[in-house]
Amino acid sequence: MPELIGYILTLDALFTWGIASLVYKFSLGKIESKPSLLFRLIFVSCTTFLLSLLFGSFSSIFLLSTQNLTTYLVACVISGLSVTIGDLLYFISLEKIDASRAFPLTQLSLIFVYPFGFILFGDELKISILIGGFLILSSVFFLSSKDKSENDEKSSEKEKKESKNLALGILLAVGAAVLWGLSIVAFNYVTEFISNDVFTTNFVRVFFGAIFFLIIGIFHKDFYSGFTRSNRKNIKYFIFVGIAGALSLGLADTLFYKAAEINGLVLTSTFTANTPMVQQILSIFILKEKFRKRFIFAVGLIIIGNYIIIFL
Repeated sequence: MPELIGYILTLDALFTWGIASLVYKFSLGKIESKPSLLFRLIFVSCTTFLLSLLFGSFSSIFLLSTQNLTTYLVACVISGLSVTIGDLLYFISLEKIDASRAFPLTQLSLIFVYPFGFILFGDELKISILIGGFLILSSVFFLSSKDKSENDEKSSEKEKKESKNLALGILLAVGAAVLWGLSIVAFNYVTEFISNDVFTTNFVRVFFGAIFFLIIGIFHKDFYSGFTRSNRKNIKYFIFVGIAGALSLGLADTLFYKAAEINGLVLTSTFTANTPMVQQILSIFILKEKFRKRFIFAVGLIIIGNYIIIFL
């Protein structure tokens, strides 16, 4: 029975992560990325705070020594800023390219985790990581390839604009993956060596990210445009983004941690490694994005690469 609960939690997390990207893509067709990000951070901060109250313990932070507390806060700042700035890059990327292209590209974050871990903490780079990482990295070739033009009469100016958006969207998605990789390394360092309270630490890092963008918004008013009267008609789209963020970064992550406690990290990760394929299928059927065989192949490379890293 506990194993079944673990499977259910894992599937919930998998579909939540996949569906959240669809919500972002749909909503960003109606609203801008910067105010959307701020709404999302507010929702996620509230959700992670509630989860930390239910499953975490803030008292554990105050029991840390001065040195450990300083290291804890610095690592949380690095993780929080990395994940939120990465989120902004991802949102802008979704404005430029399809979700079925952007989301798999962000899965490159895994292969950036290992170099960061090696450089910063001297983690071992096993041969399985190099082989799996190569397969995952190879997916970029297929995900970044341009679609064949179906309209020969398309103006050169429009074609140039599409090519520019494609290149920019790809670079932003990869940039998000790099920052998310750094965020994961900093977060894992805290939970492995300083405090194993993942729920409180998750809230602290997200809170730092939210504070950062609240301050940035003072100088760049477009971050606060979601709160203006002119955007009142679009408030539902901001709420959609906020709820999706709360469910993915808050609830889904919690479900993943709980599932890992029940069934083990390896088995749980084996299931969640399939998230890009689920997201690919949902993008085609729900968002009506174009079916591309090469994208399916690219996602297959990502999944196989993950399996090699997990099992070998």
